[in-house]
Amino acid sequence: MARKAEALTPRQRQSQQIMREKASRKKRKAFLHHFAIIGGGIVCAALLCGGIWAWKSGAAARAVQTTVNGVYALTVRAGFSVQSLYLEGRNRTSMEDIDKALAIKKGDPILQLSLNDMRERLEKIESVKFAAVERALPDTLHIRIIEREPVAMWQHQGKLTPVDDNGTAMHGIDTAPYKHLPLVIGDDAPAHVGELLAILSSQPELAKRFSSAIRIGERRWNIRLQGNSGTIEVKLPEENPVDAWKKLAEQQAQSQLLDRDIKTIDLRLEGRMFIKVAPQGLGRKSENAKET
Repeated sequence: MARKAEALTPRQRQSQQIMREKASRKKRKAFLHHFAIIGGGIVCAALLCGGIWAWKSGAAARAVQTTVNGVYALTVRAGFSVQSLYLEGRNRTSMEDIDKALAIKKGDPILQLSLNDMRERLEKIESVKFAAVERALPDTLHIRIIEREPVAMWQHQGKLTPVDDNGTAMHGIDTAPYKHLPLVIGDDAPAHVGELLAILSSQPELAKRFSSAIRIGERRWNIRLQGNSGTIEVKLPEENPVDAWKKLAEQQAQSQLLDRDIKTIDLRLEGRMFIKVAPQGLGRKSENAKET
């Protein structure tokens, strides 16, 4: 082989050298390619496992929260902390409920507070209809609430609870100022208070005699009115109760029906009126019949 090599011309030897260098570069390239794939896989696996560990262990979250708290601590030192709070619109809502909903204290970072979360918590208070929360930098919060207005008293499970025209029951507020409001009874009565008020307001003269209203079968109302001889129960229909109420008002105007000894007026059938006379009324009628 040595002799054969010696017989090669310089040009041939140069060509062979070039071929060997090309082969060597190709091998190095292939090796680096495989190394990159394997190494990259190892790195990705390490990052994934490390990330999962950090997530599951809470290390990442704690690190982020620590950083965030540090930033807000700097804002407090710069003067951006809660020092004053102004509340408008509170009449019947307890301060205990307000404080619990706001969940803040003097000195808290004012920039860290979520105004939207505070507003949502305030509006979850049964007596609060709307709320607004504003920041007045560097250190003041302005809270404005609009409270629900009771329009009726709901008797349920032996307790009286004010309700508004949307049917929201306001538990936990003082009922004494609202005992003059219409009394409603029935599991779903609050949800239909608006309907009842519309019926009553359509005939003001009848409304003056109103005593209470009972929701029957989650479908319709029985309304109790004050008559000359006691309570008269008016059974309204499920459909078109306002029309039936108007019919009763017309009968009252024409014949003073409610001034008689009547126990029940049934208006559930359209175009019909069934009247049940009180026992004392029947007695008087019998006496009158004997006299004639």
